[in-house]
Amino acid sequence: MIIFTLLSSDSNRLISVTLQDPNVLVPAQKKFILIEDFKRYGKRYGIDYHFPQYPKGATTPVAVLQGDVEEMTLGSGISLTQSDVLVLEPYETFSSHESPLYMLVVLEGHVVVSHYGQQYSIHSGMTFATRLSSHHAMTVRHVAGHKLRTLSLGVYPGEAWHSSLLSALLQEWQFSNTPPLTWHVPDYLLVGLARAQHDSGTGVARQLIIEGLIMQLLGQGLHQQQIALKPGALALRCEHQRLENIRKLLEQSPEKEYSLNGLAQQAAMSASSLRSKFRLAYGCTIFDFLRDCRLALAHRYLLEGHSVQQAAWMSGYQHATNFSTAFRRRYGIPPVDIRRPR
Repeated sequence: MIIFTLLSSDSNRLISVTLQDPNVLVPAQKKFILIEDFKRYGKRYGIDYHFPQYPKGATTPVAVLQGDVEEMTLGSGISLTQSDVLVLEPYETFSSHESPLYMLVVLEGHVVVSHYGQQYSIHSGMTFATRLSSHHAMTVRHVAGHKLRTLSLGVYPGEAWHSSLLSALLQEWQFSNTPPLTWHVPDYLLVGLARAQHDSGTGVARQLIIEGLIMQLLGQGLHQQQIALKPGALALRCEHQRLENIRKLLEQSPEKEYSLNGLAQQAAMSASSLRSKFRLAYGCTIFDFLRDCRLALAHRYLLEGHSVQQAAWMSGYQHATNFSTAFRRRYGIPPVDIRRPR
């Protein structure tokens, strides 16, 4: 049995469709997902949502996402949610349900996760893995204007421990008491996950492919956990923290001018080391990341009603022409086409 979350063509609402025949697939339509849809989803999964631009209890039909969201339960008992959406409004999720192993894979875009008192920025090609509990809520922040393709999976003992291999993985994961982990997914696995997300094959074949890919992802997670427990892992975590400080600096103040040498001094490493280690950690060059942060900031300014020239200048661009070219490449439309939501 496969469960899809689709959007009805007549009401633009989330609906759950259970396919008893695994050879029949209903394609998800790219529709709008509203605040009230999030509330229904939250009740099913024990997740609270916060929309900073709208008060709690707001009844205005506000579209938060546009795109496709799909849910399925794999044969192993793993619950999987796949999303391919454009974030229209900023929002945060607060998850406090129990799961000995939760993973979030970002195929495109980025999200900010807060858990166990630490903040993690998860970018394209990265995975975040942790344990969820009612005592340690996990917060995920989504930024408006970003295209987001993700996979999130939860392993729940009551449903999944009948698999001896998965049972052994969970026992090893819990026994080590490792803190949350982030790592870059191997390219071959990223390609497979991306293809499977939009594969139009039959239900059984597609589910088998996805299940195999998820098992590889779990194996990668266990391998990363073992690396984190080896001697010298503390030094690697310290190095990653210095890289994370640079990433946060660029994300929080993208409008400022930066040089590679200046950033390398702040990271206490050579310019060449910073260049290569940043790309290895986050899957993009340091200045590609800065460009994306500037464009995301400019996108918000445009939605607030600023002119193209103002948005470009306030985001760190000296020339509106260069900004317009970069914006079109990133979002597929010229900045002048961005309009303030009504």
